[in-house]
Amino acid sequence: MIFTGNIYYNGRMRKGTLSVGEETNFTDSVANNGMYGTLIPMPVNAHTHIGDSFIRDEPRGELPEIVGPGGFKHRQLENSSDDIIMEGIKNSTSFMEKSGILSYFDFRENGIKGAEFINHTDREYIRPVVLGRPFKNESIQAILDNANGIGLSSISDMEYEEAIKASMLAKKNNKIMALHFSENVREDIDMVLNLNPDFLVHGIEAHESDLQKIKSKNIPIVITPRSNIFFGKRPDYGKFTLAGIELMMGTDNVFITEPDLFAEMDFLYRYQRFNTYISPSEILRFAIDNPRKFMEKSGMTYNEKYIFFKNVLLNEYQIVTKKHYFNPINITKYE
Repeated sequence: MIFTGNIYYNGRMRKGTLSVGEETNFTDSVANNGMYGTLIPMPVNAHTHIGDSFIRDEPRGELPEIVGPGGFKHRQLENSSDDIIMEGIKNSTSFMEKSGILSYFDFRENGIKGAEFINHTDREYIRPVVLGRPFKNESIQAILDNANGIGLSSISDMEYEEAIKASMLAKKNNKIMALHFSENVREDIDMVLNLNPDFLVHGIEAHESDLQKIKSKNIPIVITPRSNIFFGKRPDYGKFTLAGIELMMGTDNVFITEPDLFAEMDFLYRYQRFNTYISPSEILRFAIDNPRKFMEKSGMTYNEKYIFFKNVLLNEYQIVTKKHYFNPINITKYE
C-alpha cells in the first residue's frame, strides 16, 4: 500500500510518501498515487490491568483501599469466576483493537492463571506483553514460563526477598523485570533500582534525586495521568521530562479508566498546559516511539500497524486532541 501526505515517521510528522509491504520505504515527496491523508503508527498502551475489566461497582476510598493488597480490586478478583474475568479481558482486547492500539503491557494478577487468561484470549492483531507476578505458593519460574516477564506491585506490597528472587529469575530467563514505584508514598529508590528494572511505573511521589538516579541508568517510566487524577494524585509530569527520563504512557486499571490511549494523550496535553508544558510532539513520542524502542531493545517482535486519516492533513496537535473527530481508519492488513 502507498500512503501520501502527512506521515509520522522516525519521531516526527513529515510531508512525504510511505510505501508499506514486505519492506517499508519513505520518500520526502508527495506522490500522485496512493491513499492521501495523514498516517501514524499505532500507539502502544504501556501499562494496563485488563484482568479487572469486569468490575462494575464504583470503587470508593483512597488508593490503598481500592488497588492495594486485600483491597477492593483484589477482593473482586478472588470472588469472581474465571468466565466473568475472561469476558472482561475479551471486551478490553476488542476495545483496544478497535481504538488502534498496536500492543499493551499488562501487569497480570493471579499468577499462572492470570497469564493464561490473556494468552488464551482471541485477538485480531494486538500484541500483548504479559508481565506476571508471584501468587500464593506458585513457582516464579512457572509464571515466567507463561509470561514475557515480571510485573510487581511495589516493594511496599511484598517481602523484599521475594522481589529480589523474582528479579533474579527474570534476568536469568532474559525476560522483562518491571514494577510500580512511589505511587502513593515515596519508596527507597536504591531498593527499587537494586531489582534491576527494565522499566518503572508511576513515580508520582519520587523526588528529584530519585529521578536523577533513574536517569543515570536510562530506565524509562510509564505514566498514567487519568488514573492518577482518579486517586487524587496531581503531579507535574514535567519533572520527568526535565530530568531527561524517557516516558511511555498507559491507562492502568480498566475498571477505573477505559484503555483509550488517545484519551490519555489528550488529557496529558490539557493537564500540562499550565504546568510544565509538554508538546503534542513529545506526547506522540511517549505513545509511539519510546515503547517501540523498548520492545525492540527487549527482543520483542511485532507487526507494524497504522492509523490513517483519509483526505485530511493533520498536525500533531490535532492528532493528540481530536483523533476521534477525524474518523480514523485502522490499517492492519496490506493488500
